[in-house]
Amino acid sequence: MPEIITTPDGDISRRAGNTAYRLNGMTRAEVTELMRDAARTIAEQLIEAGIPTASERFRPDVGPVQIDMIVIEERVTRPEPGMRLQFEVEGDMGVTLNIKLLEFAADPAGYIRDLFAQLAPMRRNVMRLRRNKQDANRAIYRATGGGQ
Repeated sequence: MPEIITTPDGDISRRAGNTAYRLNGMTRAEVTELMRDAARTIAEQLIEAGIPTASERFRPDVGPVQIDMIVIEERVTRPEPGMRLQFEVEGDMGVTLNIKLLEFAADPAGYIRDLFAQLAPMRRNVMRLRRNKQDANRAIYRATGGGQ
């Protein structure tokens, strides 16, 4: 599981910027601008599709979507700049998407297409787990005498 640093110290932030520069030849300013534009674009696509709902839980940066610039550091790779998008969907479920900038920059259209292809199955799986947990809780409640 990658370690995600939301408020990176100067060294980690610099190393993440250097990684992006070495891999894509971008300056730090270009990396920052690309991160903001990419996060905004993804959030707007989510909103256009009607996926996020209004929420008090997350800061509304772009519509109901909270956006944070992060550094993702995995054990075997260099730190990479990334974006975290957080929002709530129907059923009061919170969603957090951590997106590596370099993966997104390689094929933005493909990345968004794949993201949307994965959101529906993920939601179905979460709803099934939630329903199974509710059924299990009801069975335990009944087995213990229904609260008597």
